[in-house]
Amino acid sequence: MNRLWEWFEQQVLFYEGSTRTAGLLRILLALLMWARWGTAVAPFTNATPERLLLGVSFYISTTLMLFGVSSRFSTAWAGGTALVMAFGFGNNGVEAWAHHHTTLLALSVAMCALTPCGHSYSYDRWLAVRRSDVPPTERAPLWGMRLIGFHVSVVYFWTAWDKTFWGFLSGERMEMAFHTLYLGSDFAEFPGFGEALMVISIMTVTLEYALAFLLWVPRWQWWTFPVGFALHAIIYITLPVATFTVTMYALYLAYLDPDQFHDWIDRISGHEPAAVNS
Repeated sequence: MNRLWEWFEQQVLFYEGSTRTAGLLRILLALLMWARWGTAVAPFTNATPERLLLGVSFYISTTLMLFGVSSRFSTAWAGGTALVMAFGFGNNGVEAWAHHHTTLLALSVAMCALTPCGHSYSYDRWLAVRRSDVPPTERAPLWGMRLIGFHVSVVYFWTAWDKTFWGFLSGERMEMAFHTLYLGSDFAEFPGFGEALMVISIMTVTLEYALAFLLWVPRWQWWTFPVGFALHAIIYITLPVATFTVTMYALYLAYLDPDQFHDWIDRISGHEPAAVNS
């Protein structure tokens, strides 16, 4: 038990590292909010007073979030706005905002506010560097990024759990989706079609269970990342999932070693890697 608590303190509660992954995640999530909801909250879409007020909150908060102005406050503001959209408006008539893809995005933005997302790639960072003779460190506690990674693992695990029944594992649910989106009411007469869908269904569930845990293991990320990216690319191409795929891509930043990512950015930029551990 003591070892478990020590691991929790080191790897979660007091975990520290470069803030570049958090800063990049903040930027990507702001852009994803624009992609998912930008048009939906524009005044020409719905000019009711509450929707106009929602649009003002949305555009101001996400713009500040994108450029990193009072980063944690603006990200929390944007996250609160997204949660109101997903759980408030979404549960009161705007069904498209209550989808699990939108709730994932809303919760991710809210959790991003728990990270030091303004320490890198932000107006806040530019001001801090300008005001100091010595550039301030890009290092801070990152338990918020661990929380986001746990959130992604929960998504994978319970998605797989919900599919762990014969109706899905047999390929019947996937066949129903194919008929709905591609084949219509005609029965598929391709040889081995049903058997292939059963294999694909079992592989999908197995992979989702595996990603829920193996994304945390650095030495396995050389294959879990490409496989996870390929899975979501296939989902994006074959199913109407809107921003879900790119949201998951962005959230994979939570699993990266932040100091290694920092050094990699320095190397590809032609700079000597910074001693972020000091």
